[in-house]
Amino acid sequence: MRNDAVLSQAVPPSGHESVPTVSVIIPCREEQAHIGACLRSVLANDYPQDRIEILVVDGMSRDGTPAIVAEVAQEHATVKLLENPQRTVPAALNRGLREARGEIIMRMDAHALYPRDYISGLVAWLLSSGADNVGGVCVTVPANRTATARAIALALSHPFGVGDAQHRVGVQEARWVDTVPFGCYRRSSFDRVGGFDEELVRNQDVEFNHRLIRRGGRVLLVPGIKSYYYARGSLRQLARM
Repeated sequence: MRNDAVLSQAVPPSGHESVPTVSVIIPCREEQAHIGACLRSVLANDYPQDRIEILVVDGMSRDGTPAIVAEVAQEHATVKLLENPQRTVPAALNRGLREARGEIIMRMDAHALYPRDYISGLVAWLLSSGADNVGGVCVTVPANRTATARAIALALSHPFGVGDAQHRVGVQEARWVDTVPFGCYRRSSFDRVGGFDEELVRNQDVEFNHRLIRRGGRVLLVPGIKSYYYARGSLRQLARM
């Protein structure tokens, strides 16, 4: 892991004309319980609405997920529902990449919530740092109020459960790392390296970042910007994940 540089706090670009366009890609499948709140949190961001598009790529969900997304899309032109017949996360991400029009690509998760400054904060860091991919800390929260759910969330937030995964336990200063969750990428990174490996059902983000670094790219973990991820509520669900 490369932590050879400590960067100062990023400053958002000034002037609307200097704000880059952003494509948010959200893979999802059977996320009826979370997709509505996720989209509301993304839509509440302080990034200029006319500089953003939100692509929800659904893996042929049989619950109410597509209907929820379609309803939100009727009210917000920035939201678009896409189908993913292959039903895997990397296939969804690549479908989103083919449709995306933004200068910056943000990969988000339907099982999470995002604070108001999430997009603007990561974009500011990306532009000021020279990194190819920037991410913040992923805070794991319980799926419900049961003791099991609380224990799972605690384990996924503590070094005992996740080792030295700094994107889960937090950092005090920006540092170069091997990977970050829910990355904010320069579009040029995908033009240079390619898309996500569709043979990897899991850890496709890790593999892409490894490939990016091998090609001379840099991945930056930054402090002060957090996403809130709902952990699975039972040990069986956690094992399946």
